[in-house]
This record gives sequence, structure tokens and C-alpha cells, in this order.
Amino acid sequence: MPLQTLIGPAARPIDVIEARNHVRQDLTADDTVLDMAIRATTSFAQAECLRTLVATRYRLVLDSFPGPSLMGVPWGRSYSLPGHAICLEYGPVLAVKWVKYVDMTGVQQTMPATDYAVDLTGPVARITPVFGKIWPIPLPQIGAVEVVYEAGDASPIAADAAANTITIKGGLWKMLAVGDMVRLSNSGGAPPAPLQPDTDYFVQSVPAAGVYTLAATSGGAAIDLTDTGSGTSFIGAVPEGIKTWQKMRLASLYDLRSDVTALARGRLESVPFVDRLLDPWRLVLA
Repeated sequence: MPLQTLIGPAARPIDVIEARNHVRQDLTADDTVLDMAIRATTSFAQAECLRTLVATRYRLVLDSFPGPSLMGVPWGRSYSLPGHAICLEYGPVLAVKWVKYVDMTGVQQTMPATDYAVDLTGPVARITPVFGKIWPIPLPQIGAVEVVYEAGDASPIAADAAANTITIKGGLWKMLAVGDMVRLSNSGGAPPAPLQPDTDYFVQSVPAAGVYTLAATSGGAAIDLTDTGSGTSFIGAVPEGIKTWQKMRLASLYDLRSDVTALARGRLESVPFVDRLLDPWRLVLA
């Protein structure tokens, strides 16, 4: 299934400062090399895990809607991937933006969101028609169906200390409402003070789309931000196991002297002990 990136991530999962510290480099002269290693290990980790680390907008192209025109799901099964479900890889999926298809007259139509159900709770997001509906009949030609969705473990943020707001860079994150709980993370520095990583915060207000003030408790007062933070701050968090794997691998790519380097005929070979760090985060179709 062709998968196209429409809007790429607004940051790397590992800030170059964190990479520099990991390889014990005090100078910035090699930051370009480290950035290339971060890019390479990010791509490899995402391909291995079928997972998106930093929020990205994708376009999935299909020749037709999948499976027979079934209504409902197999009875008696607690979880299934029914034949008529569209499965979205490279999750965790944050939101489905639209489902479009070319109708029998050759005109592209947007399917009403009320006509399909989206399940984002499992390891692989699923889309099926709602009960009592079937997929529409598209024009029988290649590329007649498209699904646009956003996915990622985290999304970079920018802070405004004067307004006490955080803004989602690129707007790629699930829509939040007052009272929703969020967590922040950081690479290469610290979140905007006094915010802390791995701490529950609550949306206090939504001044604009993708712009939020946070409170320490649900319904509490907005937190007064005293700076804009350092490094790269995120809403959400890239799993630490993946980041640890990345740093081990990028050290190998950087200086070829890491304990996890295994070169054979000019290529970086699999290192089972290290690569198993990715196992808990692989999103697979079960």
C-alpha cells in the first residue's frame, strides 16, 4: 500500500545536543554529521517498528476499499482485523483527517465521517463502515481511494513565556479540549520552567487551535511559565527504549568505535542484543 508523507516531522526525536553528549563531543563542528546519524537511525527504527516517532501526516493510497461488503465484525472475537477494515500502519495514529474516493463519474468525494468508525486504541488503527453502512463503490481504477491521517509518539512544542502558552509546531497532534491530560518530554535540555517531564498536566484553556495553557490540576489555574525551555520539548514522548537504541546506533555511525558496531563488507549488520531494544515498540498486524 503506497504511503506518502504529506507533512514531515517538525523536529528529530533526539536533539543534536543529546546526541553530542552521548558521543562525548564538546564541539559543534560535527553537528551536521550527528544530525545525519539521527536521521538515519530514526528512519531505521521507524521501518523496523512500523512506528512514527515524531508527528507526521500521511496519505495512504488504495485502489479500492478492502474486503467484502460486510456489516459488523466477527461475532465472539474480542479483537479482530476484519476483511473490510482499513489498517493504518506507522502509528500510533493520532487522528484520521479524511477518507476520499473517486466515484463512478470520476469525481473525488469525501466520505462523511459519520459513515465510518475509527479505532485508535489498539496497536494498529482500524477504520470500518459504521453498523448498517458499507464502503461506497469507487471507480475501478488504481489510486481511487485515499486516507489522510496523522501519527506519532510525540510532537515538538514552542513556549511563549509572556502568554504562558505552548504551541504545537506544525499543528500535528490530536485536538485537545479543556480538562484533557497531557505529558511533556524533552531532548537535549529541559521543558519550559516550571514544567517537568513525565508529569501529568491538564489543559486549562485553548486560546487558538493547537495553542494551550496548562494547569497542575484539572480546573486549576494556568501555570506561569518563566522561560521557553532548552533543547527540544515535546508533547507526548518517544519511548526511551527506542531513543536508547538510536543513541547506541548513532554512536556506531559517528565514530565506528562503539561496542555495538558490527561491520561486514561495508554494511552495518544486525546486533541482536541491541536491536531487541526495539521489540516492545514494534507495531505489527496480529
